[in-house]
Order: sequence, then structure tokens, then C-alpha cells
Amino acid sequence: MPGGPHGHPGGFPPAGAGGPGGGPGGRHAGPGGPGGAPGGRHAGPGGWHGGPAGPGGAGGGWRPPPPRGGGKGPLIAVLAGLAVIMLIGAVVGGWLLLRPDDGGRPPGALEREDRLPTLKRKPTPSVAPVKLRAITGDQLCAAVPDAFRKSLVTDGRYGGKDASTGAATESEKRAACSWSDNKMDVGGGVLGHRSLSISVEARSGERENAVERAKRRFADDKKAHERRVNVRDGKRVDGRTSGSAFGELTQLQYGDESYSQSSIGHSGLKAAVHIRQGPWLIKVEYGGSNRSGAKYPTGDEVRAAANKVAEHVTAEMAKDAGKVRIDGPCGILTVKNVESAFFPAVSGPSVGTNDGRIKQTACTWNIREQVKHEPGQEFTARGGELTARVVDWGGGDTGSAFQFDRDAKKYDRYRAQGGIGNEVTHTTFEAREEISGLGEKAFAVESATTRPKEPDRKPTREILVKVLSGEKTIEFTFRGTTTGGGVVEAPGYQEPVFDPAAARKAVMEVAKPFVDGVK
Repeated sequence: MPGGPHGHPGGFPPAGAGGPGGGPGGRHAGPGGPGGAPGGRHAGPGGWHGGPAGPGGAGGGWRPPPPRGGGKGPLIAVLAGLAVIMLIGAVVGGWLLLRPDDGGRPPGALEREDRLPTLKRKPTPSVAPVKLRAITGDQLCAAVPDAFRKSLVTDGRYGGKDASTGAATESEKRAACSWSDNKMDVGGGVLGHRSLSISVEARSGERENAVERAKRRFADDKKAHERRVNVRDGKRVDGRTSGSAFGELTQLQYGDESYSQSSIGHSGLKAAVHIRQGPWLIKVEYGGSNRSGAKYPTGDEVRAAANKVAEHVTAEMAKDAGKVRIDGPCGILTVKNVESAFFPAVSGPSVGTNDGRIKQTACTWNIREQVKHEPGQEFTARGGELTARVVDWGGGDTGSAFQFDRDAKKYDRYRAQGGIGNEVTHTTFEAREEISGLGEKAFAVESATTRPKEPDRKPTREILVKVLSGEKTIEFTFRGTTTGGGVVEAPGYQEPVFDPAAARKAVMEVAKPFVDGVK
């Protein structure tokens, strides 16, 4: 969805400065906190996926002048040589952690837990079409028992949980969940960074169904992971003494096909489990590093943890699609509710959640009318995206009422100054209108975004409805077209356009039951 008056599409409002550093970023970094200057869509930066920076390089070509008159030069050279030897020894010790134990099942406390039955399924034959069960990021998080998860990654001040549902259509499903803690007590008075991430995806296309695609992708990924192996039997085989290290692939018995690979890099020592289960591609990663003592957790520890999580996730993904429903705010509205307010056909919702100090949930439905047409006929379709965003501010002086009033003043200011933007996009705003009968307070504002360098391009129109409800603010946005469309050569054809009255009516029709459901 193109950027517009309120910040990055699909992102959350910024959530403030993060805590102090510690471990590297996880795969699914959460959004920032409240505040932030107005920018693109939803005021301020804050993407979902953060990660560690690239590897640092050595310094420039400058060298200090040689010491004069002997001095301590020889002593420094000896000490430097010892430091290099110690560093290489530590790295080689880390490579040994990439070796799986001979028994194929890591020892330790995890193995003492009652193990779930390993799912062994016969390869699923290619069939068309393939029905994909619903899955959300929150459901994926819930697949891992909380007590077990806390033994891997604790809930700490410098960590948290992120969940997202990247796609929720009939032909594509994507969901992810991750936890991280940059200052976790890993035992023995040692602090360390630990992270756990899970992702699942399935997609079918016109030329291959979801099972066929999963088989192809799994095989391609496996070949790529095999090619990057540079540690065998605990020794580097690429002639290098630095850089990321990847161990050999270990075959597993989850789903239809599965394997694991351990690695050492900027994010520490981690184990990744890759699974194909019918149409689903599943990935589990667990690992980290320590601030003191041993630099890394043991290879057996991270492999045992990743394998155990894989058992829970494959058990969840084996459930019947008919028994799974969307939980939380995004489950309040059904597809039929949205279609009734707008028009067929609707897919979704895509779901994003952040479980930090300020809890946030975003639900997005794709709305696109199905136009009946004959082969070869030119046609256009009305449609767009509807997003409902819930932010739980948790009370206090900067709670929901403060945030609601601040946003109201912000849109008044934008209108008074003639809009906001730059040389790429410029957004203007209609007068803000108060709405009665929706939450404690509510207002609506319409906007239009143009591109100064593309004067012939039609403006992108949007309506926003903001609601104050207890300690939460709820924001509804619709961007797209509401009227027109059809077969271009048909009598009375009109291009799809944004009708403010129709858009507002549709948004209000879904807003009331949604707000009531959140309460």
C-alpha cells in the first residue's frame, strides 16, 4: 500500500526509544513506541523486521610509525601474537559446537521432559486445489507451551514477543512469531542474548499448487544450505579463520522432509530447523551468545531446543483447518462483515501484533471486487485495503486520552498549514469531523496524496476514523476506490473512484461492531 498521511504502510506508530543494546536483532523486530514526527503512514518509523548490521571490517590502511630506540616494541609484538593465538583458539572451539552429537539426540535438561510424539507423515501427493488452514502469528506463538518457551527465552525488560500474519488469503498463508531477550540470566551468574523465531508459509499459484511449490522450494533451499557448509567434523574446510561458519546438515524426522543446520555468526551460535509438511514450509531458529564466561551456548543445547520447538509447531500445523479460528481483535469481524460493508470479494485479515510495553495489533483486509467478464475483455475493479489498528496505551499521563487528543490537534495543524509532504509526495487534509456514538470520542478525517513530479497521476484518497475507547485507541483506515469499475466497453462504464460518502459509510459500518468487540 503506498505511503500516505500517516507513516509506513502496515507498520505501527513508533513506540519510543528502545532499551540498551545487548544481543543482535532478531528476525522479527517489533515496532517502536509512541510519539515521533509525522511522516508517511502512521507517523514515524518502525518496521517489523530488524536485524543485526553487517559484519564489521578491519580498519583502514594507516599504520603507526615504527618505535624509536627499541622501547616496548618487541613486548607488544609478543603480546599481540599471543592474543591472535587465543582468538583463533576460541573460534576453533566455537566450530566444534557445530558438530551434532554422535547419538543424534542432544543430551541435557530438555531431553528429560516428556517428548511429544514425532510426526512422521507420508509425502502428500500433489493435488489441486490444496486447502490451506488459517494460521496467525498469535496462534503460532501459542503453539509453544509458555513454561517451555520461558526456559529458552525469558520475558525481560530488554526483550519481548513479536507476532505477524503476513498473508491470509485462500492461496497464500504466512505467519511468524519471535521472542528475544538481550539480558537473560542463562545460569551461573552469566547474562546472555537468546532469541527464538518461528515462521510458516504456504502459497499456490496458477502453475503449481501449494504442495508442489513447497517441494520445489524445500529442495532448492536444502541445496543452498548444503553449498554453504564450511565446517565438517568441527574443522573449517574453506581455509579461512574468520567469518560465518555453517555446519553440516542433519536429517530429522519431522513432517514430510526436514533437516537442521547449526551456524556461528554475528547473532551468535544458532540452530535452524527446516521442515516441509504437506504444503507448509516451516522454519525454527534458536540461539544466542553470552556476555561473560563461554562465548556461546553449547551446540547440543541450541539443537535440542530448536528440535523440541519444531515438534510443537508441526503438531500445531497438522491440525484440521476447520478447527482453527482467528483470535484477538482481528477475529471480531468476519470476511462476510467486511464484504457486507464494502463489496465482494474480501480476503484476510493479515495480522500484526507487538506485545511490548505498549501492546499493538493491526488487522488488514484486502478488498477487490470480482468483475464478471469474457476472455479478452478489458475491465477494471474497485477495491483497496481496510486496516484496523488497536493500541493499548496502558493508562498514565501519556495514555490513550492524551494520544487521541494529540492526534486530533495534529490533523488540525496539518490542514492549517496546507498539508505535509516533500518533493515526492504531498498530502492535504479535509476538515476533521467529530463523530458521536462511537466509543468515548471519535473523529474522521479525509486526505488526498499527490505526487508533485507526476502531475497527471490521480491522487490517492483515504479516510481515517480514530476512536478513543478506555485505555485504547482504535484507528480505521480505508484507501482505495468505492464506486465504478466493470467491463470497460459496457454501457455506462465509469472508472473506479473514491467516493468519500460511500467510504465513510462502509468504514462506520465495520467500526461500531469492532469497537464493541474490543471493549
